[in-house]
Amino acid sequence: MPQIVPVSDFRSDIRSVSRYTDEGEVVVLTQNGRPRWAMVDYDEWNAAASSQERSVARALAEAEDLERAGKLTFVSEDEYERRRQARKDARRPGSAAL
Repeated sequence: MPQIVPVSDFRSDIRSVSRYTDEGEVVVLTQNGRPRWAMVDYDEWNAAASSQERSVARALAEAEDLERAGKLTFVSEDEYERRRQARKDARRPGSAAL
């Protein structure tokens, strides 16, 4: 659960607020009672960002492999909407599965 701290408290006592991030917690700084900024430990943020970048790179590589293998098909926006609606309809109780 993130720690909610007014930015004025953060300004007056940075050390006491930064200990939360040192303990691995997220600190949400508020301004005028509304969430404005989020603070996290840099190493944790960097690890999460790197993981996300690797995940995107893997997805792109998989899509490129499918395209090279001829297994990637593109559909028009209308066809996509028709298929999406068909899947949605199939999830409704009492409808026949496609």
